[in-house]
Amino acid sequence: MLGIGIGTALAFFFFQDRGCSKWLPSAKVREFLAEPGLMGDDRTRCLIRCEALQMSEIVELLDEGNINFGASDVRLGEGVDTKFYLIENSSLSAEFVVTDSVTTVRRVVQKTLGQNHSGDLPEACDCD
Repeated sequence: MLGIGIGTALAFFFFQDRGCSKWLPSAKVREFLAEPGLMGDDRTRCLIRCEALQMSEIVELLDEGNINFGASDVRLGEGVDTKFYLIENSSLSAEFVVTDSVTTVRRVVQKTLGQNHSGDLPEACDCD
């Protein structure tokens, strides 16, 4: 018991803020998606122009959202040259499409009382 206690104390001392969380699949996917840069599709750019959505919300979604691996399509095969990841949090959901040069954000849905973003857009904003 004494050896386990000393070993644990030494491990905490030497590896203070380093952890294994950076090696988990979701952390690797986030890094993979952010690396080439983010770009919105036409609808996403329209939502940002109309101030119905902010880029900081998309970045926060990428950094802290839950990756829904079951609803994502990450297989590349015959006739399929892109893959996408569905990322969600309590207020927003979006698909992040991976290509060679950029990650495109599409199908943004804001979860306000269970409805999508089009239900509460500013009047001057016609993005759908």
